[in-house]
Amino acid sequence: MKKHKPTKKFAEFFSAHRHIINRIHESGYKAYFIGGCVRDSLNGIQPYDFDIATDANPENIYSIFENVRSTGIKYGTLTVYINDFCYQITTFRKEGGYTDFRKPDEIMFTKNLYSDLLRRDFTINTLAFDGTYIYEYFNALADLNDGIIKTVGSADRRFKEDALRILRAVRFAAKYKFKIEEDTFLSMKKLSFLLKNISKERIYDELSKIIYSAEDIKILFDTNIAYFLFSNPQYINQEKLEGKAYLAKLASVFSNYPNLDMIKKELKDLRADNKTINTVLKVIEYKNHQTDELSLRKLLTKMKKHDVYVLMDFKNADSSVLDEIVYSGYISDINELDITGHDIMKLGYSTKDIKRIKEMLIDKVIFDITANRKDRLIKMIFEEYDNQIVKNG
Repeated sequence: MKKHKPTKKFAEFFSAHRHIINRIHESGYKAYFIGGCVRDSLNGIQPYDFDIATDANPENIYSIFENVRSTGIKYGTLTVYINDFCYQITTFRKEGGYTDFRKPDEIMFTKNLYSDLLRRDFTINTLAFDGTYIYEYFNALADLNDGIIKTVGSADRRFKEDALRILRAVRFAAKYKFKIEEDTFLSMKKLSFLLKNISKERIYDELSKIIYSAEDIKILFDTNIAYFLFSNPQYINQEKLEGKAYLAKLASVFSNYPNLDMIKKELKDLRADNKTINTVLKVIEYKNHQTDELSLRKLLTKMKKHDVYVLMDFKNADSSVLDEIVYSGYISDINELDITGHDIMKLGYSTKDIKRIKEMLIDKVIFDITANRKDRLIKMIFEEYDNQIVKNG
């Protein structure tokens, strides 16, 4: 074990939160900020979740704090609410048996920080801070400084305990631009099939975070993970994703599929939400659409404004023209025309004419929203639509 004095900047990240571990210390127990909040603070990143590990058991925590909820009591975890913050406080524990490749079959409380750290996933997540010193085991600080993702102890054992850690390794590598240590990487590749035991919801949650951060997803193929995530991995786009926001990245990943139905099924199988699925499908449906002003105005009658912006991001296109259209006002739906199908039929046209007339009117008013008045629309019908009929014979 190595003990390090924190920098002033590191300590400032915890200044508003030290009171909670101080209360545990004052009650006679050990307590440490642990995991992501320490890791991110050492990287100069402001943490927003503060997890605490302690030798106090759950009954002790109930006696120390007032607003406590039993959010994970089965695993020794309670959530304490103070000043609009919530803190997950977990008793030091050992774990045994992982028959579902996800959760331990049994836990045993311990009084030893080192024993607790032995069960954790990656070395960079074992760093602990007691408010005064940073405690380091497993050369964790060196791995963090060198940008290395490495399991605690045997990689095979860690991944067999919880197969979702295979995806977590990819997520951390993508988020922090770290490299995965060789033995860890080889174990991920060998045991990637274990992901079949993990719920689709958890898989999609991790996959979404990976795509959000990744410059590309080739690592999912290099580790064989892709073959256990997707029904049709041969169509997954492995090209660069950098520079795009999440939804444009997600659309890019599925943009090579031969049809929209296959994409819809893939995303539903992954348990993506309907809003995300609909946006991705729309973006891919119109991925070859032009982005000049006329084309964008027409597109805004077929797609939601938000989805058009995602499309522009997907195409790496300049959205300044779209910004001007949105700012100046536009027709977003054919049903926004100030004339109904019933109005058109009263003019003497048949039901089969209604759709063609409305499409003609949309083309006329998308550049001039002030023209969307019933009297002007009726005039256009008589002048433009009737002329089209005459010209077409």
